[in-house]
Amino acid sequence: MKFLTNYPAMLIKDYLVISDLHLGITRGLYEKGVSVPSQVKTMLDKIHKLKKLSKAKNLVILGDLKHRVPGTSWQEEMEIPNFLSRLKFDKIIVIKGNHDGDIEKLIPSKKISVKKSFVIGKYYLSHGHRKLGKTKAEIIIIGHSQPHVRFQDEMKARYSEPVWVRGYTKRLSKNSKAPVYKVIIVPAFNELCGATTINKDKLLGPIAKNLNYKKSHAYLLDGTDLGKLSDL
Repeated sequence: MKFLTNYPAMLIKDYLVISDLHLGITRGLYEKGVSVPSQVKTMLDKIHKLKKLSKAKNLVILGDLKHRVPGTSWQEEMEIPNFLSRLKFDKIIVIKGNHDGDIEKLIPSKKISVKKSFVIGKYYLSHGHRKLGKTKAEIIIIGHSQPHVRFQDEMKARYSEPVWVRGYTKRLSKNSKAPVYKVIIVPAFNELCGATTINKDKLLGPIAKNLNYKKSHAYLLDGTDLGKLSDL
């Protein structure tokens, strides 16, 4: 496993892993009075740059490929098949997120698989909005929370930065035989989508909510360790 420095992406064997693309969000922003260009070309360029950098052969999209909930916007119906058909990977795995209802209808190729979860060796990949299924994997990789940390400078100006979260789950009780898993939460790939400010709000989903904050750390995209979640 390798984190790609300064990018919200990781490499597991020959799989590039990214999360929370939220294609179609620009339509939602437009409906609220904010005009932003389509993100399809920008994301394709960025993903193919990471493919070249990492030498990945395959791609995992860790949930929330689309944005509109419920239903599907006309923009998503046009953008998502176009986007997927232009990705240059041998194999593409789309893991269903909570925004991905009926995503199967937008899949243009048989080389693209839609799954609830996916295992690569000791890594179990799931979006993070569902409870953890039975698995012998040791490390759980999820998205969903889109974690950020909020900073405040000497002039009281505030800004947020995306972060990785790495830590361990808690046991549900002292006598519980449930295993303790190592968990990695992947930051959102789309900079336009919302965020969970983890030094203010709780992480999302049943897996993230069971993190041991005293044994979990937040890291900036450049690898800087910001310390334990319990101290942020």
